[in-house]
Amino acid sequence: MSQWLFPDNGGGLAAGFNDSSIDHFKGHRLSSLVREVIQNSIDAQKNDDKPVVVDFQLNVLEMNDLPEISSLDEPLRLAKQTAQLQSSDQAIAFYDEAEATIKQKKLSFLCVHDSNTTGLTGPIDGPNGAWYALTKGSGLTQKVGPSLGSYGHGSKAPFVSSQLRSIFYLSVIESSPEQMEFRFQGKSILQSHKLPSGKMTQGTGFYGISDMCMPLVNDLVPTWALELRTHRTQETGTSIIIPGSIWDNDALPSVTITAIANFFYAIWRGFLEVNIGHSEHLNAKNIVEKYRQYKSRLDETFEEIDREAIVDAFQTIETIVDPTHHGEQQIPSFGRIDWYFRFDDEVDTRNVAVARGNGMLITKRAPNLVKFPNLKPFDFFVCVTGGEGSELLKSIENPEHTNFEFDRLDDSKRRAQAKKKYNLFQKAVRDILKHYASYSTTDQIIVDDLQDLFNDISDDVDTPGGSVERGQTIQIATGLSPFKPKHTGTGPNKPGEDKPAEVPSRGDRGGDKTKKSEGGSLPDENGQLTVIGPSDPPEDTGGDPPRVFKLRNLRLRTPEEPGGEITLFFDVAMSGLASIRLIKAGETSNEPLLIDVAGKIATGVDVVLEKNKRMSLSVKLKESKVDFAIEGEAYEVES
Repeated sequence: MSQWLFPDNGGGLAAGFNDSSIDHFKGHRLSSLVREVIQNSIDAQKNDDKPVVVDFQLNVLEMNDLPEISSLDEPLRLAKQTAQLQSSDQAIAFYDEAEATIKQKKLSFLCVHDSNTTGLTGPIDGPNGAWYALTKGSGLTQKVGPSLGSYGHGSKAPFVSSQLRSIFYLSVIESSPEQMEFRFQGKSILQSHKLPSGKMTQGTGFYGISDMCMPLVNDLVPTWALELRTHRTQETGTSIIIPGSIWDNDALPSVTITAIANFFYAIWRGFLEVNIGHSEHLNAKNIVEKYRQYKSRLDETFEEIDREAIVDAFQTIETIVDPTHHGEQQIPSFGRIDWYFRFDDEVDTRNVAVARGNGMLITKRAPNLVKFPNLKPFDFFVCVTGGEGSELLKSIENPEHTNFEFDRLDDSKRRAQAKKKYNLFQKAVRDILKHYASYSTTDQIIVDDLQDLFNDISDDVDTPGGSVERGQTIQIATGLSPFKPKHTGTGPNKPGEDKPAEVPSRGDRGGDKTKKSEGGSLPDENGQLTVIGPSDPPEDTGGDPPRVFKLRNLRLRTPEEPGGEITLFFDVAMSGLASIRLIKAGETSNEPLLIDVAGKIATGVDVVLEKNKRMSLSVKLKESKVDFAIEGEAYEVES
């Protein structure tokens, strides 16, 4: 006998009406549905030589032909009674609407059919396999062959599109090379409710054979469900049938624009085709045209979509369609990546968009691929197309399919290995970006007239504050200064005069309250370091490595002529013999600077430091022109 059954909870936990997994998708419920359903279909691809097809259709059926729906009236009534006892107004309002829906003469359905997929395989009674994971599992992830499909958090997305919070699954699989098997099951997420027997139920019920809530198979599958699928496809695959759909034909353009934004690359490469209604078809031949068409419609109102995410994704699509450079790369121990780089006048940000597998856009906020301050503006798309890399990204992908989170791996060793492999990926991406987006000398404009203001340190010791370094902050104002000048009694401007006041920079203000970390006086004679000689690279003796100290509050005075000595001013938290190493600092890499010591090229110089004392050091670099940022380190040397 087939019926709806909500198993009793055996005196265990009672499920309330509010379900966090369902509530999560209410913000952009249509976008969430499209993303989740298509992604799982792509991950279950059957034959690699042709695309997965996903079909979104709206249907209307007579309620007299739907006992599987009308028999939901008893669970709805009992759930409503429990909600009334709990004074849950939100739940009561939902059950009122649901009861009215199933009393109508006709019922609308949103159906999503996929083909060229394996269907939901595995034993119908579990505990493994895609069928069990989707219909009965909670947080289960099942691999279908080499694919990466999962049926956990995201499997709740279709429920928010139903006025009944109920859906039906119909899956067609190959039970043998020439034999098809049809599987059908209903699932309803309401709340725990009290049965006439006095027992409390679980919050989720199932339509099927009452014994163990088993699915209906082959000849037992309802005719109406079979016809909904077979009118669209005769192949293996899965249909998600959503009764009491909250959507009508006006929502179909939202389905289309969401599919384009999230799966453009998969469609463009021929991995995926999407049909929406009876008139809209997205495939490799027309997807660029469809993208242009819907891009021009972005100002229109679309139902229940994440518009900001759509606009962001369309920027990435432009990079794929019209790249400045593109290529592919095999990363050892990670896998292949396909990448597209765009640099033009329209690009004013620095974005890296990452997709996995067959091309669903996941994020533009991937770990360690967000900030690129030393590069030109660019837009970059990279798809990890297979191998270990694709599986790695899947393992750290969050349930919303919007980013990667290493903390999703509980095992510390596995997490460390994942970070190590991911670092290979992000380094490869940064190397590509450095190659194409680095500034060249022709891109940089150096204003020599501002050298004294922002770079040099004055040698004038005869005027107050003349022998100080500039602070990290310089205040600049147009017109009359809003800052009160320091009154020395001898300055050219007096308070009240209609002239701009001369405001000293922070390092010129003196006093005991000066923040030493933001600049300070020039070193005295005892702070001027003498180079003992060039430093050799430390040998690996197998013992403890030398202690390393950053040169803090580092300031630089460049030579008047290229090739001259530069002078460094810094503090350091150590005393004694040390090797000073200088580094050309960048966002994507750090390069050691070579130092010319009496004609000998070295990576460092030996000096004697004094802890927490302002030091100065003059050295000659091998590079004749200094137009980059410099950092410094002091390596402790055993005397």
